[in-house]
Amino acid sequence: MPFNMNRTWSQAMALGRANLQLLAIIAGVFLLLPALLFALLMPETLDWAALSEDPESLSRAMQARIVPLLTYGLASLVLQFIGYGAMVALIGEDRPTVGEAIMLGLRCLPTIIGATLLFLVAYLAIAVLFSLVVGVLAAGLGAVGGAGLSAVVGIVLFAVLFVGVLYVMTRLSLTLPVVVLEGVRNPVTALRRSWLLTKPHGSPIFGFYLLLVIAYLVISLLLFGVLGVIGAVLGAGSAAALFGGLVNGLVGAAVAMVMSGILVSLHQQLAAARAPS
Repeated sequence: MPFNMNRTWSQAMALGRANLQLLAIIAGVFLLLPALLFALLMPETLDWAALSEDPESLSRAMQARIVPLLTYGLASLVLQFIGYGAMVALIGEDRPTVGEAIMLGLRCLPTIIGATLLFLVAYLAIAVLFSLVVGVLAAGLGAVGGAGLSAVVGIVLFAVLFVGVLYVMTRLSLTLPVVVLEGVRNPVTALRRSWLLTKPHGSPIFGFYLLLVIAYLVISLLLFGVLGVIGAVLGAGSAAALFGGLVNGLVGAAVAMVMSGILVSLHQQLAAARAPS
């Protein structure tokens, strides 16, 4: 069965609507609540009015509070992993309760972290090697054709690397449902399983994700443009920061619910296609 973009989207939306209240509970706890806490604890980083007047204040605020920012970032990432795992479990075929889904998300956390670290290590190694190769080529071309040719080739090659990384991320995007829904606990096995499931349809799935990203960017530009005006009206201070945290949390929660539905729908479609007859 070939990959069907319309079927994936329709099924994802149906899964989301059927489990909206339960998904909202998990998204609220693991995505919205951390964003609100961040706004309350570090309001200067979400004060839209002040940042629009002095963008450099964001850099200064982050440098002054780098340790709590990193701590929050790691804690937020872990909570997102648990939340995404719980939402995927909730709308899977087993249909657990909210508590059971959260516990499953916790049990899957080591595997998800391990798979993420493996991807990051591989990415860094390839990026360093690729940068060295590009540097040597750019230097050689610069000696022959000048700095202009060297710059153009360097930009093109790094664009190729960027697209390649996105394609690999597409091929590995089913790692989460593989871990949660198939019970795979070995990170390497989970990554390999995702690669196998997406193998026949890598390019169409990449195009599907690209359309989603474009739609998200367009909606975000419009939404944050309007909300930025509201934030500016609120002025500087804790009210503006809390508003910014609320908006960030709601957007993150909505994206998480939609993406969980898409991942489950895509996994069901591709896993059924590769199941032995």
